[in-house]
Amino acid sequence: MECGIYRILNKKNDKSYIGSSIKLKNRQYKHFWMLSKNKHDNIYLQKSYNKYGSEFFTFEILEFCEENVLFERENFYIKKFNTCDPVFGYNQAKVNEFRRNNLNKKTKKNLSIYNLEKNKNFKLFSLTSILNGDTYIFNNLVDAANYLIENKFSTGKPGYVRQKISYALREKKVNNGSKGSIRKTIYKHTFQVIN
Repeated sequence: MECGIYRILNKKNDKSYIGSSIKLKNRQYKHFWMLSKNKHDNIYLQKSYNKYGSEFFTFEILEFCEENVLFERENFYIKKFNTCDPVFGYNQAKVNEFRRNNLNKKTKKNLSIYNLEKNKNFKLFSLTSILNGDTYIFNNLVDAANYLIENKFSTGKPGYVRQKISYALREKKVNNGSKGSIRKTIYKHTFQVIN
């Protein structure tokens, strides 16, 4: 059986990261490849790996189990090792039945700030209303999306709005039925990257 729960343990400070996978060996390879390339999604685990080095990190299988109980067993070990507490671990949240993190608003904001800097090397951006010329400056996609939704510029889900803002700021082509185009405005706002 290759399906189960694993722990990445930092032997230097005894902090753990708990995860689950239907293919444990593949997951182990992916974690350590991303860490070695400084591209891991978990910024806390990545910073610790960079600080202490690969020789202090181990991958341990905690339990083999069926796929339909992965999220329950993963949450069990997250709680057991208290890995959502930064003193003891690197997990940012417990997981839901789809094995996705249930991130709180503060964590979403911190990840948004980190990813903006990592992906495009900028820290601030502005949105200027086409309707009245008001300009707002943001340092994360979460606040920008909430502003657009709360002020009725969008009725979309927050994750979808954040993605559209991200595409616009990174000048990513949006599929418009032909070869795609780069957005010039978004939700009745012009936008500008501020370095």
